[in-house]
Amino acid sequence: MNKTCTNMRISRAAFRYFKSLLLITALIFSADSFAQEFGHSIKVKMKGVTEGKTAHLAHFFGYNQYIKVDSAKVENGELTFRGKDPLKGGIYLIVLSPSKYYDFAINGKEQFMEIEGDTTDFVGSVKFKGSKENEILFGYRKFLQDKSKEAEAISTMGKLKNDPASQEMNRKKIELIQKEVDTYMKNTVKENEGTFAAKVIKANLDPELPTVLPKKANGRPDSTYLFNYYKGHFFDNLDFADDRLLRSPFLHSRMERYFKDLVYQTTDSVNRDADKVLKLAKKNQEVYRFALWWVTNKYENNEIVGLDGVFIHLAENYYLKDADWLDSTQRAKFKERVDILKPLQTGLVFPTLIVADSLGKEYNPMQSKTKYTIVHFYDPDCGHCKESAPKLMEFYNKNKDKATIYNVSIAYDTKKMSNFVHAYKTQPLLNLWDSKGRYYFRKSFDVYSTPTNYILDKDKKIIARRIPVDKLEDFINFYERQQMQKMTENAGK
Repeated sequence: MNKTCTNMRISRAAFRYFKSLLLITALIFSADSFAQEFGHSIKVKMKGVTEGKTAHLAHFFGYNQYIKVDSAKVENGELTFRGKDPLKGGIYLIVLSPSKYYDFAINGKEQFMEIEGDTTDFVGSVKFKGSKENEILFGYRKFLQDKSKEAEAISTMGKLKNDPASQEMNRKKIELIQKEVDTYMKNTVKENEGTFAAKVIKANLDPELPTVLPKKANGRPDSTYLFNYYKGHFFDNLDFADDRLLRSPFLHSRMERYFKDLVYQTTDSVNRDADKVLKLAKKNQEVYRFALWWVTNKYENNEIVGLDGVFIHLAENYYLKDADWLDSTQRAKFKERVDILKPLQTGLVFPTLIVADSLGKEYNPMQSKTKYTIVHFYDPDCGHCKESAPKLMEFYNKNKDKATIYNVSIAYDTKKMSNFVHAYKTQPLLNLWDSKGRYYFRKSFDVYSTPTNYILDKDKKIIARRIPVDKLEDFINFYERQQMQKMTENAGK
């Protein structure tokens, strides 16, 4: 009897064990099925959103644009973004409107999370479940927000008390707050090394500058050392190998600051610094492609005169060498663009251009005797050319003693050219056309839109191109001041 009872007790225990095991197995199976059905699930409970409103889930791409990945309607005060594919790591946005959005981090692993917050103070109120990354990141952001309020209060008090002693005291208080922020950031990065949140925070840290300056041979401190050190270490805190930073504002904003504030805007300097950044970016193929596109886009049609050589450098040394994502057609377009632009770079002698007037007399800009020569390509049917014609004549009348204007029609209809000349009273200019069909202006002189201007110096070297007609005089005045400054500097050496 006792034996039987003992066996029954064992059987019941075994039954309870197997029942628990089945439940655990069922839960695991259910979780696996959920993970297979949904690669990500982001639940958002946000106080202040309108019931029934459609919101979007998006991620940053660059600094001021985002790419939408999902949409959801507010139901019972909640948003649920679900999808079969996992979300790539980056900084994501809950977009309620173009001017109203709230960001958070996805590290690529934490695909299932809950977010609860208030639209009136998202950073101060937000709580996360299932995301250690965001707990780290928003701990930092809350700290930063609190310190910003402290600094703002000190600044407000400074306006009330503006005597030297109070101003100095306030300056020291602000300086102390900045040190507290820097210390918090460094400690957070160190304590959470390897997390995406730490990389985001670190990307916002500027390089730490040395406190002691080296001296020149004459014993004086080297005043350029700090700038060169800062520039040389500007990207130390940015991990180019991590493509998650592509889907954040930090890579783009860092590059923008570097090329805007630290790079001297001449072709040689830009090319040298572009090479440096692209070398860093090659740690990750996606990052490299973005960085190359970004620098190219910035300088291909840059408003700064004389930087046309940057595109040629990038095309020859990158797109035509190791951009294996380009197909043969795209590569051929880059090659064609380089072939067009290379002989038209600023600083080179203007290519041969032989054009004729209505009587058949031929002219060449090389024959010009004035200090400057303007080669103005226009189309008689072009609306912008018609608007520019009076401004071109105004420039000519003011500067005819030092500038010759070659007014070159790209059309092969002499009647249209004649009508244009009479309608806009450009008779005092050299009104010319390609009477012998020597040129395809788009390829020979990069005239893909009209009007297109080239400004040549006395040696017929290109000093500017694509300067709007109403800015011709401003540019020449600027150029002359620049030349005078160079002469003064050279004389002082």
